[in-house]
Amino acid sequence: MMANPATWQRTSPFAIVFFVGKTIKTLGQSFAQLLVTFGALAVLIRRNPYLFLLIPLGILAIIATGVLQYLFFRFAVQEDRILIRQGVLKKTSLDLPFERIQGINVERSLVDRMLGLVTVSLDTAGSGAAEGQLPCVDAALADLLRTRVSAKHGSGDEGDARDEDAEEASTGSARRAVGGRSGRTGERREAILTLTTGDIVRIGLANHNLVLVGAVLALLGQSLDFAADILAPAVESAETAFAGADDLAQTLLVTGFIATLLAIALGLMIGAAVLRHHNFTLWREGTTFRSRAGLLTQKEVVVEAAKIQQISVSQSPLMRLFRRYRLQALPAAAMPAQARDAGGLPGLAEVLEVPALKDSRAEGIRTRVFGREGDGLTVLPGSRGFARISAHFIPVLTLRISLVSALIGAVILLAIVGSERALGVAVAVVIWWFCSLPPAALISWLKWHRHGYVYTGEGLANRGGFLGRKVDSFLFRKVQSVAVRQSPLQRRKGLATLHAHLACGKVSVPFINHGMACRLRDRILYRVESSRLRWL
Repeated sequence: MMANPATWQRTSPFAIVFFVGKTIKTLGQSFAQLLVTFGALAVLIRRNPYLFLLIPLGILAIIATGVLQYLFFRFAVQEDRILIRQGVLKKTSLDLPFERIQGINVERSLVDRMLGLVTVSLDTAGSGAAEGQLPCVDAALADLLRTRVSAKHGSGDEGDARDEDAEEASTGSARRAVGGRSGRTGERREAILTLTTGDIVRIGLANHNLVLVGAVLALLGQSLDFAADILAPAVESAETAFAGADDLAQTLLVTGFIATLLAIALGLMIGAAVLRHHNFTLWREGTTFRSRAGLLTQKEVVVEAAKIQQISVSQSPLMRLFRRYRLQALPAAAMPAQARDAGGLPGLAEVLEVPALKDSRAEGIRTRVFGREGDGLTVLPGSRGFARISAHFIPVLTLRISLVSALIGAVILLAIVGSERALGVAVAVVIWWFCSLPPAALISWLKWHRHGYVYTGEGLANRGGFLGRKVDSFLFRKVQSVAVRQSPLQRRKGLATLHAHLACGKVSVPFINHGMACRLRDRILYRVESSRLRWL
């Protein structure tokens, strides 16, 4: 039975595992420093084997840190807020009113599911990170939090000066799709998308993280030279067998070895996709979107349609071959896609993500999120409605890329040959700069070819990319600030760059007509001031 939530209480003792993992993730943020540390440690261990004892001591220190974090963690759920106290040396106290909570995301590992526990993340609009986390608590507590937060937002919505007709015009089509009324209770569930086995395989094949993993393993392999002594007998036996074979046998052996490595790599990528996206389901309850996925660790993301600031649809070259897209619905203070792909930081707010979907599904989600305000916008990179930016973008970007390349080359050459040969370095840099102009021009042309924008009276979609393509779509009333800026060259050519700042990031439309940029800026400001709908 769940304890009285209003009293101060600890989470389940299994939360120690969560805190240990959190400590490891925190250490992993300084990955470059750790790589150097492990390399130095490997050299020291090779010279003094007794230093090998430092490894178990380090593991014990991490476990002890996790235990202490668990012992000093307390929380209490009041009628209108949640209180969290944590910290060993640096103690922190969090007082989070329910009206500030924008999303309650749930994550369940395999052990959590066996014990009926969940890890709850509390997202707000005021921070890019999840302001509060409750590890390994009862599922009933998560349901209680959702009920109270929904009730608080439900009562607050009527208190806001929101025009009912305008609200119906924005989300009326979304409500009718689920049977009309979209209240907080009695909502019908509408299944939107379920990933098939083929989609999960495509996601795995399109994963580019294996290259990074291979590079890391190669660096570690260079540092851990002492392991070569263990593998030396096996390598010598393989060399002897290989040298005794004829040319055909050697060719077959090399081909088989490469095929085995390729199969292992593909298996790892597909396996990672299965672990993360197994049984992925996206559905909607009223105006709330939910996604759930995961084989061992099951993660559930909940986002209100009104909280979504921007829809981003991207397509890598491989996903383009598969005719699939990746969609992200970004709420306020969402984590940038680049940081999320790189591993991100622990506790950062989640976005609603669909890793693979067809064009019709992407447009369907855009319609459900934006409602009638999104009519005329598109989220598909291949749409013919995009207007091109000015071709003056090409020489400017070409010059920028070539100059950066020349500067990097100059630094490298000076480090190698020294400053006493400055004249020779200068000549080499000039030659390198001229040689870098053609590839820089090609890169600039490709980026210009990808750039485009389309707008309506209510929103804008901006397309960009290099090898892949990406479209960022948003409604004007969601914009926090907007600016029109001109470089000296843009001023001479009558061009400008439009910067629209949203609660989840910035969208820039470069090298468009200055008059057009000013009209878009004025339209955005008008919609922000005149709209009676909440931006959040």
